[in-house]
Amino acid sequence: MEFNTLTVRRVCLVIVILACQLYFVVPEAEKHSFILNAGVVPARGVMPPWLEIVNTSLQHQNMSVPIALLDLTISDHRSQYDKMLKAMSKLKKANIHVVIGPYDDAIAMVTENLGIPYLSTSAVTKNKLNNTFQILPRLSDFGQSILDIVNYYKWDKVSLFYDDDKGVSIIEKLLTNHDLVVKSWRVDQLRGTMQIREHLVHMRRAFGQKSVLFCSKENTRNILEQARSLAMLSTPYEWFFYDPGDQLNDVFTDFPEVTVNFTMFGLMNESASSKIGVNEDRLNRSLAMDAISLIRSTVDGIRNYTTMDERKVLVDAIKEIRLTGLTGVMEFDESGRRSNFSIFLSEYNGFEKYAIGKWVSMPDFFDSRIQFRDRINRGNKTQPFPLRGRRAKVVMILEQPFTMHKRDYRLRHGNDRFEGFAVDLIKEVAEMLQFDYDIYLVHDGMFGSKIDDSNEEWNGMIGELLAGNATMSVAPISINSQREEAVDFTKPFMTRYISVLMKLPKSERSYFEFLNPLHHIVWFCTCGAFVVVSIILYMLEKIGASHNKDYPAISFRESLWFVFGSLLQGSTDASPSTLPGRILTSAWWFFALILISSYTANLAAFLTVKKINAPIKSVTDLASQTKIQYGTVRSSGIMHFFKQTTIEHFSKMWAQMSEVREQDSMVDTTAEGFQRVKQGNYAFFWDTTVNKYMTIMDCEFMEIGPHFDPKGFGIGVPPGATYREELSMAILRMSDTGLLHELENKWWGRRNCPDFTKPSADETSELQIENIAGVFFILVGGIVFAAIVCGFEHFTKMLHNAAKKQKTPQAEKERESFLLPTRT
Repeated sequence: MEFNTLTVRRVCLVIVILACQLYFVVPEAEKHSFILNAGVVPARGVMPPWLEIVNTSLQHQNMSVPIALLDLTISDHRSQYDKMLKAMSKLKKANIHVVIGPYDDAIAMVTENLGIPYLSTSAVTKNKLNNTFQILPRLSDFGQSILDIVNYYKWDKVSLFYDDDKGVSIIEKLLTNHDLVVKSWRVDQLRGTMQIREHLVHMRRAFGQKSVLFCSKENTRNILEQARSLAMLSTPYEWFFYDPGDQLNDVFTDFPEVTVNFTMFGLMNESASSKIGVNEDRLNRSLAMDAISLIRSTVDGIRNYTTMDERKVLVDAIKEIRLTGLTGVMEFDESGRRSNFSIFLSEYNGFEKYAIGKWVSMPDFFDSRIQFRDRINRGNKTQPFPLRGRRAKVVMILEQPFTMHKRDYRLRHGNDRFEGFAVDLIKEVAEMLQFDYDIYLVHDGMFGSKIDDSNEEWNGMIGELLAGNATMSVAPISINSQREEAVDFTKPFMTRYISVLMKLPKSERSYFEFLNPLHHIVWFCTCGAFVVVSIILYMLEKIGASHNKDYPAISFRESLWFVFGSLLQGSTDASPSTLPGRILTSAWWFFALILISSYTANLAAFLTVKKINAPIKSVTDLASQTKIQYGTVRSSGIMHFFKQTTIEHFSKMWAQMSEVREQDSMVDTTAEGFQRVKQGNYAFFWDTTVNKYMTIMDCEFMEIGPHFDPKGFGIGVPPGATYREELSMAILRMSDTGLLHELENKWWGRRNCPDFTKPSADETSELQIENIAGVFFILVGGIVFAAIVCGFEHFTKMLHNAAKKQKTPQAEKERESFLLPTRT
């Protein structure tokens, strides 16, 4: 009996154990027999493929349910409807529970019909979808975050660069602020860097300094490369980047010299970024891992449901879930879009990347969407010169003495081909600011003016700056209002005026220039005085001799000879003997002294200083004559002055130059203007700095004033160039140290030609034979005349002796004299 009872108890115990095993073990086995089938949507141009990305993400997750992946690549479909039919067949056949990957419109329509949850890792284009969940936040949310930042900083102008349709939605969002000016530039991959450079130049011309980039990684790199060559990676420029997956980090490392903060809008915080490899597709990997995290958090509730029930349970669970993933908090609204998430703001300043705050899509009631961190620990950073260590393009124009070719420039290379004031100036500035440069000449030889007043096209050096071909222009280009509106200028390194350059008229030379010191009337009066004084002296001496027998007799010949000798300061052995004669002689001597002294002083000036009889005496004289043509260089600042002036005589000149005879008045280059001046009968309006140099080096030129329209020469830089202030400071330091003055003396201090506007002793010229040849002619004439008289006297005496035919005793009377007998 006891045996049977014990046996029954043992059997019951076995039955209980077996029952427990049946109750617990069998459901567990059934549970592990469930496999979640997940379809992976491919994406064109994504490497590695999405199937590999999802499979790699599964390896980093501890899944409670095994997951089988199926590639949903639909090939050889004739139409969208055919693609939908093939997708539906594939999904039904594989018993797919969930779909992961980029959004595909055909697959989304099928998943909606079958009730399959679709975890989209890209933007969803349709709105009314019940089973589709967009893991990537909406682009409009990124646009709102950028708009909030723009409003926070109170910007009034923003430039947007984009390379696909994402940029259009950002433009629409930014345009909701009606006070904001938005300039958009689409980047075409086929047109390459030239189009990017054109966009940046136009942006700088429009004074755009705040830029937002919604571009691919490669296009972002190209934009920053061109911006660096245009010196646009320094203050006051600002650059914002759409970078949800922190994929631009390796791009920024190529720009360690940036002097502005690159601000990134991303989804991954610092801790999440450290979990993703730097050499992989960080955004797609993080989105795939977040999708797997959603599946892992919802699949635990699935038991022995049918396929349709399992899908419904997944959809309902995802709608109710709130999970923190690599891209932040994952929570979905009624339409399946992300909500209650954050966009993290970070900056890169050439040293490091650091978080500065975040933008919250659903902030608390009293909080704002933009939440910045404390920026005290950012530290101070010295802003280096944007061109330091770089090579700048310097455009110049051939203009003496600013930029000139060396005599052997064909045998030289690079900057060594040129010399001049501008060449020395940029050399000193480059050494002071520590950058390299290449000089090139403007292709059209123009200084720079608008091609047509109706558009904004410029030629010459201004056009080179606006086109982005030149980093700066160092040339004698005057600063006026029109150019200042187009480009920026540094502090002036020199002040210029406008003057007239003309050909030096040839001085008329005569063999009898020694007669020029006295007017012909003075000569006639002097000769008359000589005759009158001789007659009066003869009469006074004759009357005195008749009253006093002691006085010797006088002759008219001796009277003439005495007065003539006294006039020429010659030595005579006689003097008047009567008191009236001596009084008259004293008056004559005083007259001769003053006359000869005046003649001698004036003769020295006439024979040694050149007197230039210019056809015009001042600039204003040109307006009142038509014989001499005048003009200036086309498309120059001086032409702009004449065109815009309201001064009467200058306006009259412009009417003559432009309307009446423009082809005869205007020249294309300064070299052509100088050549026309040399040909004569032409006056050339140009800068006093150049005109002065030409009169120094070429003695055929003369400068006529007065000078007018003072303006400064400055270094031109593209509009908004951030290195303008440093260039200005370099010029001011050169002025303070006297270096600019030394350069001016180097090129304007030497003088090869006299300055005829200065009547100083050092401007006199040596006497030439043409100046005093008349004196020699008179001397030769006197010798010839004396010889003729001597011959005539000798011939007369011979005839007289022959007529008498007899020898007469020599009976010569003593020579008459005015001398009185010596009294003892």
